[in-house]
Amino acid sequence: MKETIQLTSLVPSDDLAPFVESFWMIENPSDKDEELSTFPDGGIDLYFFHNAEYPLHISLVGLETDAKVGAMPKHSVLLGVRLKILAAEYLLNKSVANILNDRITLDIGFAGIELNDLKSLDTFANKLSLYFASQLTAPIDPRKKVMSELIYKTHGSITVTEISQAANWSSRQINRYFNKWLGLPLKSYCDILRFRHSFDSLKVGELFPKEGFNDQSHYIKLIKKYSSLTPKQLAQDENDRFIQLYSED
Repeated sequence: MKETIQLTSLVPSDDLAPFVESFWMIENPSDKDEELSTFPDGGIDLYFFHNAEYPLHISLVGLETDAKVGAMPKHSVLLGVRLKILAAEYLLNKSVANILNDRITLDIGFAGIELNDLKSLDTFANKLSLYFASQLTAPIDPRKKVMSELIYKTHGSITVTEISQAANWSSRQINRYFNKWLGLPLKSYCDILRFRHSFDSLKVGELFPKEGFNDQSHYIKLIKKYSSLTPKQLAQDENDRFIQLYSED
């Protein structure tokens, strides 16, 4: 992570854990714009951006399937919440399939967030948590609950058939759900989670993870697909990319 960039995060309450991965804040207090690289991580993000030019800009970011390079403007703050797969249906009540690798601008006032709420990550997270709790008006379908828990517990190292059998839900229906709400099939989503989880190994200098992949060539192919880099290049922390991704977890 560049020294000028500051990042902090908070975990959600137990009630929101099935839907929310984390609340986070990135700050650039310096006098220059900073380049930031991101990789697919399996999260749906809500962004709340603030600087002198844009006092409050809110956007919803869909799942990403490739690496991106962006900029964090000088003297700016970006707060966000990373959402899990069930959040589209149960918290947002909105499919994000049409914003795969894209984003949309949301109206000012979404979730009741105001400019003053961006001054503190705790305040921001507490207010959003209350809003999300108010959206949970329907019980979770037990099939979807089992599906989601297995996907995250295994970091994507599970087959559609295994999930189907455990959740008592057909593979066809599961993929229909993923395509409808998220915009990609389950296998593709699991591949992204496996890619993300492999950073645990890279962080400690292991160029091939001990679990999740049958052979090294398959692993290298997946890493290059989602990052355009080799595992060795990622482990060498080229252009600070590796830490920028990993430090958010």
